[in-house]
Amino acid sequence: GSALNDPEADPASGETPAIVVTVARPFAMTRTEITVAQFRAFAEATQYPVNGDCRIPSGGGWQRFPEHSWQDPGFGAPQTDAEPVVCISFADAKAYAAWLTKTVGHTYRLPSEVEWEYAARGGRSQSMFPWGNYYLRNKKGCLMANFKPGRGNYPEDGGFYTVRADAYWPNDFGLYNMAGNVAEWTSSLYYEGAYNFQHDMNPDIRWNAKESDPPRMKRKVIRGGSWKDVGYFLQTSARNYEYQDTTKSYIGFRCVIDLPPAASKR
Repeated sequence: GSALNDPEADPASGETPAIVVTVARPFAMTRTEITVAQFRAFAEATQYPVNGDCRIPSGGGWQRFPEHSWQDPGFGAPQTDAEPVVCISFADAKAYAAWLTKTVGHTYRLPSEVEWEYAARGGRSQSMFPWGNYYLRNKKGCLMANFKPGRGNYPEDGGFYTVRADAYWPNDFGLYNMAGNVAEWTSSLYYEGAYNFQHDMNPDIRWNAKESDPPRMKRKVIRGGSWKDVGYFLQTSARNYEYQDTTKSYIGFRCVIDLPPAASKR
């Protein structure tokens, strides 16, 4: 949620005044968004099908093109291996996590919405952004993330579309790009009033949507904002959603693993 007693909380977007929750299960998160190179390793090892029909900006809206996929997200130039993979559906992200689990021997999964926000805040529980409050630039005037500055001066932050997954300074937990670059899938079902009835212990709402389910049951929470978003969506409290079978050139993901309780002690 937003900062305590924040009068600017936006219920229409799913943002609510702050609530106190407990993340009782220790977990670790990948330091960066999953990169093109990492996803390619999975796709080649499993012969995972390349799903086209990625939606990219065109004609003032988002158009679906069968020739565009994670291999070519329509940026006009190829992504580098170090940039976050995009044009990834919710199922694609889960398939990658399942493969990584089998390959590495630890159970990888997508983070819940609450886990994602906890990690993004990096211990700054009352801050607007992963780096602190109020400002999108540092003292030298440099932008702190990859997003849509001003009226759309995209290159001002160093990248027209995506940039390296480890670009910019990490937050206090050592996590890169928890704001901007690409928006990230979570495992949570999107429901506007979710915070009104969730339990405060490991809160999460999941739904394994079937093809026959109504569209609103296929909405998954995405977090973090992206290269195409204005600064509002970089706030750690900002919520958005996308349909689980959708692929867009601004959505990627990262993974988490559960840790045994002893591993959380310092």
